[in-house]
Amino acid sequence: MGTLNVGGHFANTEEMDIIEQQRLAALIEITEQHTKEVTQLKSRLDAAEQKAEKLDKLVKSSENELKNLRASNPDRLKKQVKRLQEQNRGLTGENNTLKSKQKQLTQQLNSSKQEVEQLQAELKDKEEKSSED
Repeated sequence: MGTLNVGGHFANTEEMDIIEQQRLAALIEITEQHTKEVTQLKSRLDAAEQKAEKLDKLVKSSENELKNLRASNPDRLKKQVKRLQEQNRGLTGENNTLKSKQKQLTQQLNSSKQEVEQLQAELKDKEEKSSED
């Protein structure tokens, strides 16, 4: 068995083997700890991803709710009602004007029809008188 100078004292091969075994055991323990920590971190990462997905769904749902609330905002609805009332007044006025014009045109049409009927009757009378002569 040979000797080796380690840190100021001589160590033989058996001592070196023991030191190497202790070093390997420490490395195995560290590796096992790291593996355990990695597994825990993966688990936490999965949980965080699931939580992020839930929060994303919640955000989307909240955005939709906010849109609905904004759409039903009383001030906005009041402004919309006011605008629609003004538009309705304008259309009602226009409708009344068109009804008046329609009434006038109907009266003109009726008087024109009567005039045509009179002219046709007069023409018929003239034709009858001229055929009698």
